[in-house]
Amino acid sequence: MLETPAQPVPLTILTGFLGAGKTTLLNRVLHADHGLRVAVLVNDFGTVNIDTQLVVGVEGEAISLANGCICCTIRGDLLNTALELLKRPEPPEYLLIETSGVSDPWAVVETFEMPELRPYFNLDSVITLVDAEYALQQRHYEDLIVDQVSAADIVVLSKVDLVTAEQRAQVEEWVRRIVPRARILPAVHGNVPLNLLLNVGRYKLEIPLAKPDTHHDHEHGEHCDHDHEHGEHCDHDHEHDHSKDFDTWAYISDRPLALKPLRDVVLNLPLAIFRAKGLIYLAEVPQRRAVLQAVGHRVNVTLSEPWGDVPPRTQLVFLSTPGDLDAAALQAAFDACLADTSTEAEVAAQQTWYRSATA
Repeated sequence: MLETPAQPVPLTILTGFLGAGKTTLLNRVLHADHGLRVAVLVNDFGTVNIDTQLVVGVEGEAISLANGCICCTIRGDLLNTALELLKRPEPPEYLLIETSGVSDPWAVVETFEMPELRPYFNLDSVITLVDAEYALQQRHYEDLIVDQVSAADIVVLSKVDLVTAEQRAQVEEWVRRIVPRARILPAVHGNVPLNLLLNVGRYKLEIPLAKPDTHHDHEHGEHCDHDHEHGEHCDHDHEHDHSKDFDTWAYISDRPLALKPLRDVVLNLPLAIFRAKGLIYLAEVPQRRAVLQAVGHRVNVTLSEPWGDVPPRTQLVFLSTPGDLDAAALQAAFDACLADTSTEAEVAAQQTWYRSATA
């Protein structure tokens, strides 16, 4: 039986479109010395870069961390997972939920604002990450991104270092038209003071009967201020299946990939692919994971922690607009990157080339 806590556990919902920087911000929370037992619920903590020295225990779907945090996967019902955390011997003092990059956060807001849950959880804030460079270019997914922004009382404007002052001002003006009274925090690599994100006070936006109407002219401000009375302009419908708005393709291989041809492929991905990420088994550095992160024309491949006891394997996921993803062409392109590692001498030669190329 679940006992009612002495005080409701503060809760923050973290949302934002694919590639906006949610994982980067989550890593900042998980590594921070904030003095709180924070439970982080994510769709898959395998995507979160948790340093091995930070892990002190694994219990089922949860990883306990040295700074008191708990990182959990959401495998089933979100609400049940959250309630189960309260049954732990040391329940969390704060709960952070990352929604999927293609989900509507209003449904999560409404769940935790139910009267029967208020003794257990106190919705502290909804934080939406907005990619300063790409937010206004995702025309096909504009309605979804507006939905995510419309729920926010805090907007983290990420990657501001990649835009001009004029572009940043344009995005901020667009955000203001959707949520006039939200706090906008600029960020580079998720570097936002945690005291501006956690324990900021109760969520100020009333749960509307409808969410903002998402016209392409962005004229949301005049009738979608969250402090107003929502009426005929707003159609609050959670039934839309956003999975139908995307095509997804995955590349998986147990053979290592050669860096030089791989670099050519990822730097010339089709324009229809707006998001790609995953782990790469590189022939030049076979002992360490390489991590691919691609959003639009921004492509970044970095070396991460050793594979350890996990067999090396390339696992990449690509998302595109519907009908615009040529799986056969992508398969052929990545297969052409497979390295010939039939002899130890060839592997050694590849490693020597990599060291000289990156020196």
